[in-house]
Amino acid sequence: MRARKRIKRAGEVALIGGLSALARVLPQRTGRALFARLGRTAGRIATRDHRQAVENLGLAFPDAPLPVRRALADAMFRQLGRNAHEFLRLEGASRDVIVSRVSRVEGMDHFLGPYRRGKGVIVITGHIGCWELLPAYFAAIGYGVTVVGRRMRVTRLDQRLLSLRRGLGVTSLDRDDNPRPMFDLLARGELLGVLIDQHTRVAGAWVPFFGRPAHTPTAVAKLAMATGAAIVPMGIFLEHDGRHVVRVMPELAVVPGGDRDADVKRITAEASQAVEELIRLDPAQWVWFHRRWREPEPGERVEAYAVEG
Repeated sequence: MRARKRIKRAGEVALIGGLSALARVLPQRTGRALFARLGRTAGRIATRDHRQAVENLGLAFPDAPLPVRRALADAMFRQLGRNAHEFLRLEGASRDVIVSRVSRVEGMDHFLGPYRRGKGVIVITGHIGCWELLPAYFAAIGYGVTVVGRRMRVTRLDQRLLSLRRGLGVTSLDRDDNPRPMFDLLARGELLGVLIDQHTRVAGAWVPFFGRPAHTPTAVAKLAMATGAAIVPMGIFLEHDGRHVVRVMPELAVVPGGDRDADVKRITAEASQAVEELIRLDPAQWVWFHRRWREPEPGERVEAYAVEG
């Protein structure tokens, strides 16, 4: 590894460590306000990300004037700072503390019905609010929870994240490893959390997202068809009082139509639409600077996250 890259990654580790210590030592209200300002400052420094956010907002909301889109991008960076503060305060938090940070769950019956069937629940969501708090909350109230993700480039940060999740009762699976554990945990009737709102190099389909084609993972649809697990969309949102609300949407219909490929694409499209609806509930809490809408790349490498049933 080149010296410059080593220095950069060491700096990232030190920065996260410092911010984490700061988030846990400051009073909640003070810390949240400070991190909102830090988020705003980051948005002003990261001009490329800010421009990308404004551009994406224009794709999603074509009727919104430029000043409105810029204001929403600014609000997103402030909210990202607040949610970063919430995330950093998760480390070492007890179950009681985790539960206390969620004020209510709206639509819990949408989850309980499918869960009681005993075939597992695939929870789909996006990078909305403090998304790491969502699985931690369900683990804290007594559910078996596993999340699927990708290894972080900085090994020390990846290990710290995995350790944090373990401390909160959440199991992690790497998306590129053998998918067998996903089948096993669903067979036990547990929860599998999957983020499906970003462009990644995994097996996927081009389906509408805010009215434009976006490459979306098909693993969720394939898993549900193979196991009988329910697909339930939900998101977590930070409110003005500093607590969070979980919003659960009705499960998606997984009904075979006779053409497997068509079924996979239909279910994936419905999953994408559900995440879009969650984002529309509070657009400032989604990460708009991600390049979600891209053109297909010739010869693009696809990772092992295919989950064939």
